[in-house]
Amino acid sequence: MNFAIIVAAGKGKRMKANANKIFLPLLSKPMIYYAIKNFQDCRLIDEIIVVTQKKYIKKINDIKAKYNLNKIKKIIEGGKERQDSVYNGLISLKNAKDDDIVIVHNGSNSLVRENEIVECINAARKYGAAVAGFKLKDTIKIIKDNFVEKTIDRTNIHQVQTPQAVKYGLFVKAFKNAKEKGLKVTDDVSLVEALGMKVRIVPCSYENIKVTTKDDLRIAEAILMKKNNAGFRIGFGQDSHRFSSNKNKKLVLGGHKLNEIGLEADSDGDVILHALFNAISSAIGERSLGFYADAMYKKGITDSKEYLNIILNKLKEKNTEINNVSVMIEAAKPRLEKHTDNIKSSLSKILKINIQRIGIAYTSGEKLTSFGQGNGMQCFVVVTIK
Repeated sequence: MNFAIIVAAGKGKRMKANANKIFLPLLSKPMIYYAIKNFQDCRLIDEIIVVTQKKYIKKINDIKAKYNLNKIKKIIEGGKERQDSVYNGLISLKNAKDDDIVIVHNGSNSLVRENEIVECINAARKYGAAVAGFKLKDTIKIIKDNFVEKTIDRTNIHQVQTPQAVKYGLFVKAFKNAKEKGLKVTDDVSLVEALGMKVRIVPCSYENIKVTTKDDLRIAEAILMKKNNAGFRIGFGQDSHRFSSNKNKKLVLGGHKLNEIGLEADSDGDVILHALFNAISSAIGERSLGFYADAMYKKGITDSKEYLNIILNKLKEKNTEINNVSVMIEAAKPRLEKHTDNIKSSLSKILKINIQRIGIAYTSGEKLTSFGQGNGMQCFVVVTIK
């Protein structure tokens, strides 16, 4: 069997965040999710053990349930140091056999690829132990008293990452040796090296970085966006209403109230905000306005800004934002050009984007449709999401 131990017990001090860095959002999901999901989806992984701080065990359980990470079999408490946490994970494997593979991975290495996991497992099965790493591209110098003392030949220098894989029996022996000799190491296969045994290097992508600082977090987000084609999305929405027979109902467009006859609707009939809702929803894969609006109307909510807040919150949850909005209105009446600045100003405040990113155009319809004949108003909205 192949066991994966995901180490997530660190405090992430270098991130300078209020919370454990493994729970920081990467494209709307916690960082630890991606690390676990890569092992969840790997065909060679049989069980996953997550090692974390005691106070975060419930939070990991919640993530397991939310994202159906069913290969997680244990969530256990970590130790004082990383080496202690890995050991806790190792001794939790009660039924492991000597030739089973234990593959250790940092919860903050979110961008590991399946082939890297597979190759580490296969190399450990053949050689006893393996580690993922990549060749250094930069020149390395030893500094003393702020002066260069020596330049290191980088030809055979690798920067190692996780995963790191070791046969179970060998791993137990390595930890026993470390305990007897009081050895403290910063990576797992160093324990095997301390036994005088060789460790196989498995080349990995330069994308397989450990997210340690805020700069690393931004780099990881950019890589994920590229992988998911999430850098740029387009949404399209439409809405239409006939004019109200109630002369006291006022027209609302983009959250701005006009002194004109309004539109027939359960809500305020704001065709711009309604079409905008559906445009954003279609861009991020959510439900249409009617799914939410009908229930809200029954509670007495008629302000379309309240409806729009639902999809704006979902937009925020997905760590995305509106880049620009394009509005096209078809109506024979009223003449709307003079209201454009006020409508754009209202939309700018609601969406919290620069007014220059909002465009509005109108057409009379030339009497070719009901809207062109003055019976109502139709609105089309296109949004770009980044």
